[in-house]
Amino acid sequence: MPFLVRRISRSKWESYDFEHDNNPPADAITNCLKTHHNELSTWKIDTVDELEKAILCLITGNKQENLSTIHIVYFDIDKIEEFGLSIRESAGDTVISEYTDSHIDITSLNYDSLGSFKNLVLDCLRSGKVQTISRGKLKKILLSATTDKILNKDLLNPIYQKEF
Repeated sequence: MPFLVRRISRSKWESYDFEHDNNPPADAITNCLKTHHNELSTWKIDTVDELEKAILCLITGNKQENLSTIHIVYFDIDKIEEFGLSIRESAGDTVISEYTDSHIDITSLNYDSLGSFKNLVLDCLRSGKVQTISRGKLKKILLSATTDKILNKDLLNPIYQKEF
């Protein structure tokens, strides 16, 4: 069963009691679930064992300029329908051309459906489908991808290349 992976700002969600409260602070919604064209970006993987693939996609975009700890949530793609959301495949922003087709947008978002996605994030946090990946671990992932010839370091933003 495929999974979708989304980067979050975990601190925005953990500043309140998400275990017992479905009403997070506005910053969790406005900063973490910031939409573009009423869409949210996710990366598709086939199994949880492929989380590093999604992490590589998240940290190898053309706009990436520094390497710092990231937080992700992941959920079964079937949750999209369960939460009443829509998806569409689109080319993702990663310098790894073989991975660009792993990108999925959650589409047609409005006030209500963004609230549904908020509930999906809360579901991930409550069920432990969240990970924190340190800067050191990200460096190891990048180095491994370079060694395995998955990633051409020269394609990264020049500022970002200095990170590893």
